[in-house]
Amino acid sequence: MHTKINQTMEKDNENILLKSRSSRACIRDGYRFYFSHFKRIFKATWLIAIVFAVLSAAASAMPVLLSPNLMLPGELLATLAVILLLIFAWRRLRKRQLLEATERITFKNWLRHTGMVLIVGIVCFFTISILIMLTSLPMIIMMAANWQDQIGVLMGDPSGMPDNVRWLTLVVFLIAGFLQAYVWQSIIGPIYMMRGAIIQHENERQKFNKTEVKETYETNLIYRP
Repeated sequence: MHTKINQTMEKDNENILLKSRSSRACIRDGYRFYFSHFKRIFKATWLIAIVFAVLSAAASAMPVLLSPNLMLPGELLATLAVILLLIFAWRRLRKRQLLEATERITFKNWLRHTGMVLIVGIVCFFTISILIMLTSLPMIIMMAANWQDQIGVLMGDPSGMPDNVRWLTLVVFLIAGFLQAYVWQSIIGPIYMMRGAIIQHENERQKFNKTEVKETYETNLIYRP
């Protein structure tokens, strides 16, 4: 029974995935896929999101709570955390059969669809940037308060922050990081649909080329002197 259910899910996923889509359709269907399956995605990736939140909080805390000189290491750690989040989340969702395992797309085929890749990437980056800014507002407030207090201490003024401000700052960073984990994961939907669209376009192109070659060959046989 369990095997039949898995086979049905795989077939449904494949029917959803392998379609000739435009860039706009990839974005629309990708986000629709992500939000319609969000409950299952959350159950599959909540632990990964917690790990990402810890790494993200550490990256944000380094220049704020330790030293401003750690800004660059913090940015590198944050970038690494995003890359690891997307890799492990993708693998987890494939293991849970939310994402269909597809054939590999060659670098040449990616280049052939550069326009689609750029449009989907730009729209997703713009959307993520807006959501990251919204979820970062509490972090920005805490960062500004901490930096202002540090500047005041350097100028000789007493610290006006409560003793537990460091822990409060870390909690805010952790909550924001956990929310941002699912903001970043939203890109998985459009990329998933874009991969399916590219595979489908390439399959149709190969079928067309084979048909054209066959018709040319048959025509040559008919009209051969």
